Amino acid sequence: MKDGIGFLAVLGGFTTALVVWGIGATPALTGGFEGEGRDFSLVWIELPLMLLGIPALALGAWALLRRRSSALLALAVVVTLVMAGWASEAWLRTRVPDVRYEEGAAGRAA
Repeated sequence: MKDGIGFLAVLGGFTTALVVWGIGATPALTGGFEGEGRDFSLVWIELPLMLLGIPALALGAWALLRRRSSALLALAVVVTLVMAGWASEAWLRTRVPDVRYEEGAAGRAA
């Protein structure tokens, strides 16, 4: 049972990393008007850090509490994943430029 929680910790870590990175990095990868604000460094810096770091944190929480009860172990892994996802999302918010579309002098296009 506890080995299954460790496997789910790693799988949940990869899933959390992909979802947080995918949602947080999309504005920087698509860019604004005519590709302004594109930042592809998110692909080779933040993506590998999140794909390796978040599962490592979850696996670390699992390894530290492996001898405790299964419920406490599962709770610790879930809390670790939530906190790592929140911290990663906050980091991406500082790295991704805030691209806003404004109406031009001609007004709204029909």
